[in-house]
Amino acid sequence: MKRHSDTIDRRGFLRLSAVAAAGTVLAACGGATTSSNAPKGGATRGGGVPTKPAGVPPTAAQVTQTSAPAYTGGGTATVLTYHGKLSEAPTLAEMVKAGKLPPVEKRLPQNPYVVPHDWLVKGRYGGKMTQGYSDTSDWGTTHFQQESMYGHSILRYRHDALEIGPGLAESWEPNDDQSEWTLRFRKGLRWSDGQPFTVDDIIYWWEDEVLYKPFKQAVPDDMKSGTDTPGKMQKVDDYTLKLVFDAPAPIIPERIAANVNRGLGPAWVVPKHYMKQFHPKYNPAVKKNKSWQDTYWAKWDFATNPDNPVLTGYRLKQYKKGQYSIWERNPYYWCIDRWGQQLPYIDQVIIYNVQDPEVLKLQYTQGKFDYVHGGYAPIAPNDYGILKAAQQKGDYNMLLWDSGSGTGSIFFFNHDYPDPELRKLIRNPKFKQALSYAYDRATVRKTVYFDTGELTTGTLSPKGKSFHIGKGPQIHKQWKESYLEHDPERAKKMLDALGLKDTNGDGFRELPSGRKLQINLDYPSGTSREHIQKDEILAKSWGAVGVKAVPNPVNALSWQTKWYGAQLTSTTAWEVGDNQPLIYPGWVIPVAPDHWAPLEGQWWVMNGTSTKDPELHVDPWKRHPPRMGPPDKDFFPIAKRLWELYNKARLETNELKRYQYIWQVFKVHMEQGPFFLGVVENWPRAELVKNGLKNVPTRDQLPLHAWVNTWIYPVPAAYDPETWYWDNPEQHT
Repeated sequence: MKRHSDTIDRRGFLRLSAVAAAGTVLAACGGATTSSNAPKGGATRGGGVPTKPAGVPPTAAQVTQTSAPAYTGGGTATVLTYHGKLSEAPTLAEMVKAGKLPPVEKRLPQNPYVVPHDWLVKGRYGGKMTQGYSDTSDWGTTHFQQESMYGHSILRYRHDALEIGPGLAESWEPNDDQSEWTLRFRKGLRWSDGQPFTVDDIIYWWEDEVLYKPFKQAVPDDMKSGTDTPGKMQKVDDYTLKLVFDAPAPIIPERIAANVNRGLGPAWVVPKHYMKQFHPKYNPAVKKNKSWQDTYWAKWDFATNPDNPVLTGYRLKQYKKGQYSIWERNPYYWCIDRWGQQLPYIDQVIIYNVQDPEVLKLQYTQGKFDYVHGGYAPIAPNDYGILKAAQQKGDYNMLLWDSGSGTGSIFFFNHDYPDPELRKLIRNPKFKQALSYAYDRATVRKTVYFDTGELTTGTLSPKGKSFHIGKGPQIHKQWKESYLEHDPERAKKMLDALGLKDTNGDGFRELPSGRKLQINLDYPSGTSREHIQKDEILAKSWGAVGVKAVPNPVNALSWQTKWYGAQLTSTTAWEVGDNQPLIYPGWVIPVAPDHWAPLEGQWWVMNGTSTKDPELHVDPWKRHPPRMGPPDKDFFPIAKRLWELYNKARLETNELKRYQYIWQVFKVHMEQGPFFLGVVENWPRAELVKNGLKNVPTRDQLPLHAWVNTWIYPVPAAYDPETWYWDNPEQHT
């Protein structure tokens, strides 16, 4: 669900004078006009690993491969295992020589993680890499780098999330009914300050943070069974942890691999030896300070506190609020390349925060930065022409990675709108289908997305595994094309059949009661031009069939309160970037108040919580918080059907059967929806790469050509930027 415009807007727009030229440039850059998801080159899809890595290969005696079958539950020890001599950066070697650092063999675990990507060549040590982004909230000054590192993950998604591989844990396996999971960690892992990592660092997070009552933390889904019941942790030894649940918990590996953890997603690993000094359980004196919790969480964030140890490739060295952050190599990073070289190659990463997005984009064209990730940057398709034209001058190359978006700029109704007559109409599938047929998506694609991506009714991301196994490809095609045709005459007939007639001759239809029908196209103030421009075309499309639609900015500070209270008509400034519905189900199943059935979503959230008064006698819109469930006469019954399928899927231990439940969820969307309307799927994201920066993958080297617009599969972290290097590092110091 990456890039919601009422949080951090990372998709600002720079208007181009040569609109037609931009489309030509995109096509020439590769992948702009098509979104084929079949793998090209790169890693293999089926669970095997590349047998011929690029560059000069190590000898067979140094690297062995473990066959990784298609995922069925447990995991093998590792994909690649290195047996040869280890090496390190010259700067670290000098510290070892001076007695300031242990030898590399004692800093790495017994079995280091060997980065498996088949596009990698043997790199060189040294240099620094600069990046530039824009975030007025300051969060991005450091946290964009935090998001770009996968080092805290127990397991890792691989091959554009088609597979799960090892991470901090070498292996993971369930018992027969998948109610217990055993994780075995690499022996000899160390934090960046040299202290040993053990499962005590995980149990600390669980017992002393999540379950510690003064912190009032919610139990993350990562530690819940398929019945939503929290599990338990059992320490077997320093490097073995058992997760125990009351019922099957088959999604545990997928959940653990999701996000980068420890900042985005559940933390899972926390340096107990460092954090316990700020915790009253271990240091009662901290309670003398009334704001001890503020101190604790300030110390907890390694993206702003340089003293907090990490397991990532880089650790924070310096941070200037709102301006820049400097990250230096972690000498204890537990990952190596195929040649036994400890990663990362590059000495330092520097993130600059340029407050004015337009100034920043000018700096992009001038080549001020070494790397720019399109998922963080305020650039979009109508910027690509000028960025492409400036490549030679700026000494960089513009790559295009697939966004993986399932919708582009979205539209969806609030199916719990308070007005009974309008709510009944919104919930009627024929009404939504008529509006979809009336939608001139081709004009939005041309005007907003410069003829990139493929037209779609609106689905989850085409990159998700649910669209790549079994019947998945056919289901994706069916959903994508379900109400896609632009057919205004068909839409008019469907609207007529619903009793929506223009009774006063003003050119717009009234409700069957004769009352005015108007659809507010609601969006938070400050929304990017992408969404506003789409709304203008959407309003014109629906006006052409007699349905009045009006773009309606809403104060961004009050947006969430109004949406959660079901007071708004629609959402028009978001997009679907995810397709892992058992990890982030909200787009297709109402389990949170953020999406198309906010009151049912809040009911799900509150289900099972200890509340003395369920407020069943209170109007659902006036409850605290507003919520609606099966006992209520105005409950949306589709939610119950989706909940039932979701509950079955979460307990199903057979992967293919789980996907069959998910496909049934999609079928409900096709028959009773569309619950959200998309425009284009898989429009391209730009990556700006300075000439000489190596091992940054191209689109065709990636199994699914990348998947940028999701938090769950962390890009670029999943492509291991620690393996990127300079062909001339001495020129980048």
